[in-house]
Amino acid sequence: MINRRLVELLGKNKIYIVYIVILNIILLFLSLAITSLFIYTLSFFFDISSLSNNISNMIIFSILSVLLVLIIRIILSIFVDRIINNFASKILIKLRSSLFNKLIKTSKMRVSEISQLGVEGIEQLNLYYTVYIPQFFYALIAPIILFIIFLFINYIVAIIFLICIPLIPLSIILMSKYAKKIFNVYWDKYIKMGGSFLDCLNGLKELKLFKASSLKGKELDDNNEEFRKITMKVLIMQLFSTTIMDLVAYGGSAIGIVVSLYCYYNNYLIDSFYLVIFIILVGAEFFLPLRSLGSAFHMAMNGETAGNKILDILNKENIVEGDIFLSSIDKVNLTNVSFSYKDDNPKLVLDNVSFSLRKNNLYGLVGLSGSGKSSLTKILTKDERIDEGIIKINDLDFDKIKLTSYYENICYISYDSYLFNDTILNNFKLIKEDISEEEIIKYLKMVKLDYLVKNNKEGINYKIKEDSSNLSGGEKQRLILAINLVKKRDFYIFDEATSSIDKESEDVIREIIYSLKKDSIILFISHSFKNIINADEIFFIDSSHRLISGKNDELIKKNDEYKKIYELQKEGGLL
Repeated sequence: MINRRLVELLGKNKIYIVYIVILNIILLFLSLAITSLFIYTLSFFFDISSLSNNISNMIIFSILSVLLVLIIRIILSIFVDRIINNFASKILIKLRSSLFNKLIKTSKMRVSEISQLGVEGIEQLNLYYTVYIPQFFYALIAPIILFIIFLFINYIVAIIFLICIPLIPLSIILMSKYAKKIFNVYWDKYIKMGGSFLDCLNGLKELKLFKASSLKGKELDDNNEEFRKITMKVLIMQLFSTTIMDLVAYGGSAIGIVVSLYCYYNNYLIDSFYLVIFIILVGAEFFLPLRSLGSAFHMAMNGETAGNKILDILNKENIVEGDIFLSSIDKVNLTNVSFSYKDDNPKLVLDNVSFSLRKNNLYGLVGLSGSGKSSLTKILTKDERIDEGIIKINDLDFDKIKLTSYYENICYISYDSYLFNDTILNNFKLIKEDISEEEIIKYLKMVKLDYLVKNNKEGINYKIKEDSSNLSGGEKQRLILAINLVKKRDFYIFDEATSSIDKESEDVIREIIYSLKKDSIILFISHSFKNIINADEIFFIDSSHRLISGKNDELIKKNDEYKKIYELQKEGGLL
């Protein structure tokens, strides 16, 4: 009934559950006190024999007592709500921070899964913590307290209530296995539907061009229909179990009331009608905690399922790092490195690759599509972990270096590097918070993009639209390069940075890349031999995923695959 793994996730915040349960028990006693005082006040109006000169004072005292206890209960209820809100706020901050920190320390996350679990999933898990768990413990304690009180009034009624009570948790237990299965399917369908929708949004332009919107529309309809069906199953299950719990709760309460009336009528165990009124008014309280638990159960199953999926993410293997601080990068060595993606059909991507990178050199990396070029960059940026081999930075084991210090010294620019939907100024501020307008214009001039701020009234406050839709591909890549030039790095990785852009932008970017080698290590990955033909050394990954190196002329002589690609590009006028 309680997921220990999820409870452990709370850490020190578990104390809030204790506070909520204790305060709810106090509220229960206050409710009993209000009921008792109300019946006591009522007795003055019906018991004529108690009339005396002081009767009016006693009535006033009783009414004031009811009001006082009621006010205390209202104030305490507000206090409980504030504690719950504070608890909920801490949970949301903790969970979202944990999820965000995990994203930084690991890789291979699905955008749709993260976005849905990070918002809706955490909200559902929050309800599991703030509503279900406190209610679970309160529902165990409250019936015991009420049972002891009813024993002193009428033990027969108390036993009847006690016999009916287990029927509610029994119905919950019977439904729990089915509920877990249903909610697992529910979240799988929910994530699938969200992923499909996000996929269509990202590929909207292609759908229009290919006139395939109806095809993808049908796929969305199918996913939506699957989600609708599973949602209806969830609702049917909730209504069915709620009906059962209502029958038990109100049926048990009704039996207790009938028995108490029978006992009073026959003058057996109950000799006061006011005790019967107390049983009628409080009888339902005997079942309400467990009834509320039953209502919260479905919410809990939803939250627990989302929580387990969040835990799966939080338990993913972190990027391996050490605590050695890296002040600079002078050389990078890979020795006998092999790598394959870990999925249902493992595919060898790099096989026994070895090479060395040194400062003041520019290295070109080329190969056929799918040969492993981008995979190599993922290894060098710690997005992937090698199967075999050794990677050393400045003769230090890669896994022993503190990642923040490593990332301080590298720059990675690819064909899909991102510009934020914000002003040019704020995009530059991400790398240097106190950057001046003069500095921004200086770096824009370096990439021949200063016209972007000179030709519009907003200047450096010109806003980049979502997906950089108000920039050409070349302008986007040049702006990304300008931003990265603000901070000097020792190791630059350019992964197809000149892919699918205009010739002017390609020439500008290539010129700057070559100029950076004066003080840095440059790894320039490109499908175009024109970009790397003058590199100090060229690495070529062949169809067998092995790496060979040398100057352009050397590779033409010793590798037929390289020669073939070179000649094709030469014939096509690309060189």
